[in-house]
Amino acid sequence: MKVSSVTMPEKPFQILRDKNNCTIEFYDNVQSTKTVDGITGREIPSWDFEKYALKEAYSPSLAAEIAANYATWLQKAKDAELAVEAKKVRNYRDNLLNTCDTVYCNAEKWAAMTADQQQAWATYKQALRGVPAQEGFPYTVNWPVMPAEGEESK
Repeated sequence: MKVSSVTMPEKPFQILRDKNNCTIEFYDNVQSTKTVDGITGREIPSWDFEKYALKEAYSPSLAAEIAANYATWLQKAKDAELAVEAKKVRNYRDNLLNTCDTVYCNAEKWAAMTADQQQAWATYKQALRGVPAQEGFPYTVNWPVMPAEGEESK
């Protein structure tokens, strides 16, 4: 996740412990920038960076393990975020497909459609199924446009 803050991360990661578990926050691509203070109107230093969170079981040697294999741990956190975001987008897409089937393409409505209307809906549903194959998925998604009821394919 991209973050802008007036506080620069002190270290490349920090461990937030919760009993036997923890969340490890990683800070990557930290860049200094300037922003305008909303109260004073003055320029103040700020930092833009990517923040990744990874949940893990806590161990006293965890910080040393991460420091020794930082790139591997950072990639693990990036992969975990990617999986979470992909699941959110797939769930949204699945909801659109379900709504399409139950509301717009049920047997009664399908039978009343022209061949062009059926093709428009079939094309839309196929485009929804193809969302995970889009370049930039899951962070960038070009959602297909649902056909209007009664619309024919062009």
